[in-house]
Amino acid sequence: MSEPFKEALSATIKALSKSKETQVSFDQSSMALPFSYLTHFDKEITHLPHIPEDLKDINIDGIRGAADLQALLLLNHDQSIYKQNLPTDYDAVSILSALERARCETLGAQDYDGIKSNLDATLHMAAEEGMNNHISTAIYAIARKEFMGSELPESIEKIVKEHLPWIESHIGKDGLDKLSSSLDNQATFSYETLKLLKQLEFDIDLGDTEKDPDNKSDEEEDAKAKDDPQPKDTEDQDTQEQDADDTSADDQEDHEHESDDSQTEDIGAESLDSTEQDFDQGDGNSLESDQRSSSSEKDGPKTSYKIYTNEFDEIVNAEDLADPYELDRLRALLDQQLTGYQTIISKLANRLQRKLLSKQQRSWEFDLDEGVLDSGRLARIIANPTIPLSFKQEQDIPFRDTVVTILLDNSGSMRGRPITIAALCADILSRTLERCQIKVEVLGFTTRAWKGGKSRELWANGGRKPTPGRLNDLRHIIYKSADLPYRRTRKNLGLMLKEGLLKENIDGEALVWAYDRLSKRPEERKILMVISDGAPVDDSTLSVNPSHILEHDLKSVIYWLEKYSDIELTAIGIGHDVTRIYKNSIAITDAADLGKALIEQLESVFKT
Repeated sequence: MSEPFKEALSATIKALSKSKETQVSFDQSSMALPFSYLTHFDKEITHLPHIPEDLKDINIDGIRGAADLQALLLLNHDQSIYKQNLPTDYDAVSILSALERARCETLGAQDYDGIKSNLDATLHMAAEEGMNNHISTAIYAIARKEFMGSELPESIEKIVKEHLPWIESHIGKDGLDKLSSSLDNQATFSYETLKLLKQLEFDIDLGDTEKDPDNKSDEEEDAKAKDDPQPKDTEDQDTQEQDADDTSADDQEDHEHESDDSQTEDIGAESLDSTEQDFDQGDGNSLESDQRSSSSEKDGPKTSYKIYTNEFDEIVNAEDLADPYELDRLRALLDQQLTGYQTIISKLANRLQRKLLSKQQRSWEFDLDEGVLDSGRLARIIANPTIPLSFKQEQDIPFRDTVVTILLDNSGSMRGRPITIAALCADILSRTLERCQIKVEVLGFTTRAWKGGKSRELWANGGRKPTPGRLNDLRHIIYKSADLPYRRTRKNLGLMLKEGLLKENIDGEALVWAYDRLSKRPEERKILMVISDGAPVDDSTLSVNPSHILEHDLKSVIYWLEKYSDIELTAIGIGHDVTRIYKNSIAITDAADLGKALIEQLESVFKT
């Protein structure tokens, strides 16, 4: 029943946005996405909430509103303008994104009453899930009410009331008037937003935008020139000034490339955007070519990825993150989800055992004094009775001993249905492989805090160095080590259902960590299986670095692991197609598909 609805939503997005090339993926687990997600907005793929087969229990208008919002962003949002003079402060980026979203929503609501109704329904759904009590939520709600005249859900009204006195003390009651008058021009709207952020005491550098706040296009300037021609002397003067500006810009660019240090200190949002465009507009082989040169020594992935500090990172055992009582409670929740999967475990184990045994090579040893009578040599005894009986024995040549590491994405986007499926995967795989006498390690990765934690505080207090690299505190979790049996660690797997555990995901470093652990194992065959819902996201890092920094690092690490390392890499995507990142991967969109998908993946892994 859901497929016609999905097709209708996809068609609506493409028609409304006038973008026939965009792909629609129904993989979101939450309606209440952080506003800062616009920092890594992708026009090639649009993400909508997961839609179950039975549509009776979902808010149809709310889902339509989510689709309308994405279409309006595709139609009205220009990422290059958005990133011009992008603030480095996480809160400032969130406010900028929130106001830009309100602008795009308003443009659609002005033209279509149905879109306005759908967007209101989407906001109510997000409010029911619980939006962050953050200043960006309050300013978004104020702007939405000012621009569209829509009433707000009660829970969001409470957030507005909490932040309103502080907001009005800085921008006044009419602080959004200039924004209201520039909804049709994103460049002017963005400039006015940056000025508003300065009023809110954020450290904002308006840069070149301050010189030309209207940011008029070439067409507008040409039209003005026709209506109001300038004297020739004035035109010559403007030309000379433009040439001087161009020369100055070239000199500045040459100076920026003199050393890495000066580039790190002086790089601006505009150059970050051009760097990202160079990466995104490559021929598809640029990353592979780069890795061939940088990894020629085969001693590990080498990229320009930086880490501001790893002082606050931690590797922790799962049992240290919850008391025994809570582990028992969470394990009971997971066991409820496992009801009905017991037959799958037996089926998986039996099929995998047959698969492994079929690859076990056998040979016979002849002319022995004991064993199985060799009937093929009885003719010799008949010919010469003095010859003793000949026996034979079958010998097994053991196949390579194997260890499997299961690396789980513990990010906030996995909350709800996806993390439950991931926990089920880890539990079923652990039991299945252990029955086949294959050692299994289960690891997880997330961050210790939202918004960067202590790493961001250290960076902010240290002068806010531009492009600092990874800016969050990592948390790597050991749910089950390879040498411990499943029965002793089964409670730990329930920890994934713990409220508040799931935060950001920095996949590249997690893969390196898992590889380092695997490389120290004595087993001959090593397999790394990643369970994730897509690309890495860390708002703290992405708000002050090029938006491709985490995904570029992940692809670099994956390329090296697949090409040069001695481990076998495979992936399971939870509600998300990860084939564009991992060569050997499958996707699971529903718990009902779990058994079949795991059987296919295990057979694929052990086919060689």
